[in-house]
Amino acid sequence: MQELIEHILEKARRAGAQFADLRIGEGSGVSITVQDGKADRISTGSGRAAGLRVLVDGAWGFAPTTTVNRRELERCVREAVAMARAAVPSVTEPGQVAEIEPVVDSVAAEFRIDPRDIALADRVAAIFALEQRAREEDLQRITNTIAGYSDGWSRSWLGNTEGTFIEQEQVRCSAGLTVIAQEGEVRQWASESRAGSRGYELFEEIEVEDFAAETAQRALSLLRAQPPPAGKFEAVVDPKITGLLVHEAFGHNCEADAVWSGQSVVSDKVGQAVAADCVTIADDPLRENLNGSFRYDSEGTPAQRHVLVENGILRGFLHSLETAARFGEPPNGAARASGPQDPPLVRMSNTYVEPGDWTFEEMIEGVKRGIYLAGGKWGYVYTARGQFTCNAEHAYAIRDGELAEHYRNVSFSGLTLETLQRVTAVGKNLEFEMGGTCGKGGQGVPVDTGGPHLRIAELVVGGHEEGLA
Repeated sequence: MQELIEHILEKARRAGAQFADLRIGEGSGVSITVQDGKADRISTGSGRAAGLRVLVDGAWGFAPTTTVNRRELERCVREAVAMARAAVPSVTEPGQVAEIEPVVDSVAAEFRIDPRDIALADRVAAIFALEQRAREEDLQRITNTIAGYSDGWSRSWLGNTEGTFIEQEQVRCSAGLTVIAQEGEVRQWASESRAGSRGYELFEEIEVEDFAAETAQRALSLLRAQPPPAGKFEAVVDPKITGLLVHEAFGHNCEADAVWSGQSVVSDKVGQAVAADCVTIADDPLRENLNGSFRYDSEGTPAQRHVLVENGILRGFLHSLETAARFGEPPNGAARASGPQDPPLVRMSNTYVEPGDWTFEEMIEGVKRGIYLAGGKWGYVYTARGQFTCNAEHAYAIRDGELAEHYRNVSFSGLTLETLQRVTAVGKNLEFEMGGTCGKGGQGVPVDTGGPHLRIAELVVGGHEEGLA
């Protein structure tokens, strides 16, 4: 494969490319969904694809293909170069690439149990058992159960005209459960998932009894929970909410392409305080076995831990080769593509708040009248405005240092930097339970996010009544 890639890159150079990279990938995967006791979807797939990117006189050209041979890839050279030349007259900000030492390496996947060694029938049976156990928790009030599983194996080859050649293998696995319960006109749901750069051992390590029963019980408990209050409250948030905030509300602001295009609220704040001094935020693709983990990004740059915020001070951004060149910074391995047929974009990996010194009990002990938010569901952020809106699975009133009323359908919102600057305590526990896929530019890449519990002096909560009783 290396000989083929080097041949195509030489063709691109001779055709006028000042820079070119070629990614070739192959893989296979399985996806299983069981709903209400029936196999809703079982799919398997495999394939091979490639994508050639060239930079010609400041303009980019990109040509993807699902036919990987010398003749087809030579056609990609002609197409990509022609595309770039056609774009040259309309380019207002010429593309550029930061200098980086070439790397030659081969990376094997790290796993204990290859999912391909587990019979498909056994994987299906295991997901049926998970779904069935959740349904059996309450046959009357549980109206819908959905269990899902997926795994995938991939191998990729990447080369560029600077001399980099990297072969990488990766195995991923994920499992999830959603339980919907209804009583009268009240309908609620709870979900739980696990995902990682691991083999089938990820699923084998799930305690099916506890995983299913606890998820079902959360959905059932929400049927009796109260509507939330509305107003501004001192809040304690669990690691899932911390992860939701740090990824959605803050992390996207640190992607350098958003900064360059004027879509980030922190574009001019490097070296300034953007959070309380107890807050340190990192993005680390080198953390083992997490869903966003990798050794080299999609441009062949070695992965590294990125400290985005250190003791409240913004330290820098996530970069691709192009954004690093524009900012005069060294590349830091944050360019990722969902597959060979997509061009790399600046993306997060495993984003989190570093743990602090507080226990959960110490955090709520000092809260006289507040709210505890738990279970991140979804979030939406306006990066250019620095605003976010998120939804929690459930919440509890905090009254005189004790958890009180249970709430459902809880949303909260605020200004990203104000919220981070109002953090008054950071927990000891570091948890990652939000592995999933992050979408951007029509692509999805695996990521993870998390952190410890946080206490925030003031958070805006949307609800149905003013204040806590």
